[in-house]
Amino acid sequence: MNDFKDLFTDNLCIRCTGRIFANIDSGLTNFERGTRLAFAYKSFYGPFEESNTCRICNGVFDELDKYYNMVNDVIGKKEYKTFLIGSKFDPDTILEEEKIQNKYGNKGESIKKEFNREFGKYFSGISGKEFSKDADITVEINTIYDNVNLIIKPLYIYGTYIKKRRDIPQTRWINGSGDSLESLIGEKLLKFTGGNNYKLHGSGREDVDVMMLGNGREFVMEVDCPEIRNFSLNEFMDEVNNSGDNIYISNLEFTDRKRIREIKEAIYDKTYVATIEFENPVDEKKLRESTDKFKNLTISQRTPTRVIGNRSDLIRKKEIKYINIEDIHDKEAILKIRTQSGTYIKELINGDNGRTVPSLSSVYGSELKVKCLDVLKIER
Repeated sequence: MNDFKDLFTDNLCIRCTGRIFANIDSGLTNFERGTRLAFAYKSFYGPFEESNTCRICNGVFDELDKYYNMVNDVIGKKEYKTFLIGSKFDPDTILEEEKIQNKYGNKGESIKKEFNREFGKYFSGISGKEFSKDADITVEINTIYDNVNLIIKPLYIYGTYIKKRRDIPQTRWINGSGDSLESLIGEKLLKFTGGNNYKLHGSGREDVDVMMLGNGREFVMEVDCPEIRNFSLNEFMDEVNNSGDNIYISNLEFTDRKRIREIKEAIYDKTYVATIEFENPVDEKKLRESTDKFKNLTISQRTPTRVIGNRSDLIRKKEIKYINIEDIHDKEAILKIRTQSGTYIKELINGDNGRTVPSLSSVYGSELKVKCLDVLKIER
């Protein structure tokens, strides 16, 4: 009780006094709790002079309107439905509060936690926006210097793409400049969102010279710092599809970051069509015998020499479901190939100097080359 006698001589406001015991009775606000403590104090010890200033909060809870205007100015016209509040207080203030709370048994909560909650309620009441831990906008209020920082959650859009050209990579990092499927979609997306950057996450990738046909490849576009979160996906799709870039997107929907992991971890068989070049006119009987050996055959593929600089040098086991002959003409054959996800098709054909075992070249008995290759279907 002697410590309690000092409670209202510590130069604290009613709210900060109540916060010292916030975890004892959770059914009250800190101000209500402080008011009851003041009444009990007066009952035991008589009247006391209430402080006009507070050594902990310094009146910050009386300035919620000021902070609302600051936050609103920084947000501007950015679209959002949900928000999260964070704050920063002077470290000396936090330390002083901890000392006071320890003095009375450490049963309270921090000024940061109360400020975040109370300002969040205040902000929601005026703006009509909802609190969320996975918010569109996170507001960080620095009460030391009276400034506001925004963290804007990226926007994620799921879809599938078809690439009917052989001269562009999937993403920008492959060649560092020039067109890519990512940039041809992403630059148009920035016009719709007002974002400042973008990234394409694909469910696997095809080589620069490989067309992606059939039902398309799944992807997620991530947009950084979007100003606009709600727009017509159909209008965006039409702009991409009618651009003349021979890139076509479909099945668009707004999604979240979890979708990226889902499409990257998905394991689908893939069906390809490949035009193969032979050194001499094709021996049809010999080719048919060779392709028959690959039905439901598991091969070993060491990371190809053409990508070893970007990927770990590993040996992977991959199942070949079938290699079917579609057409033969002189020194060329068109093959339809279905394989397990992640199979290197060019190396399945040429062997990559023994890094793929067996290869069609090794079984056929002469060097074969892939003239052109297309992804015909992803078997999802």
